[in-house]
Amino acid sequence: MGDPVWSISRDGNSLVEDEIIMMMHNEPNITTLFYTFKTIDGHEVSLTDRHNIPIFDQQDNKIKIKRASLVTREHYLIMLNRKIKIANITLNNQIGYYSPLTLTGYLLVNNISISVFSDSYQVSSDTVQFVFLPIRLYYRLTRWIYGNNHSPFIEIKEGLHPIAQFYKDYQGKLRFLVKSPKYICSTIIIMMLIKFIQTHALLK
Repeated sequence: MGDPVWSISRDGNSLVEDEIIMMMHNEPNITTLFYTFKTIDGHEVSLTDRHNIPIFDQQDNKIKIKRASLVTREHYLIMLNRKIKIANITLNNQIGYYSPLTLTGYLLVNNISISVFSDSYQVSSDTVQFVFLPIRLYYRLTRWIYGNNHSPFIEIKEGLHPIAQFYKDYQGKLRFLVKSPKYICSTIIIMMLIKFIQTHALLK
């Protein structure tokens, strides 16, 4: 982990140097339905049906986050400094999928901006990014103390990472917490995570 990657800012106007914090989900042997979006200039990206992606909604004149299965040809994909029309959308089954967690919550794939989150958390990508704040803070702190080669979280070869599983298991409580003041929410999440991490020995 700690691999350098690129992402695009939320407004689509800036290229951001990013890092992969952990692999939240690895399923190298599972066959899954993918949606492949091809732009009018030939760029394409493939996502599982529940994976989120930022799109430009021309009717509302703003960028939104939608799950792949809800994106239509009326939407525009986000590339650096431009919004690009979708030429076609195809569905096909592919073997294997991977879900990294980055510092920004976004990732650049074939010059197209995607979210690193799915809608399986049943909240917005911005909310998921917020509740993952303790993970990002811990990652930055340990890398600052131990150096940039330090990987603070255990790595998984297959399945859902235990920390991601924690968020899914407690998503009902987390949805309640995010309605409280942010400093209270962050404190409680950190306390819950510390207890969970200590119990399951998830740190290196």
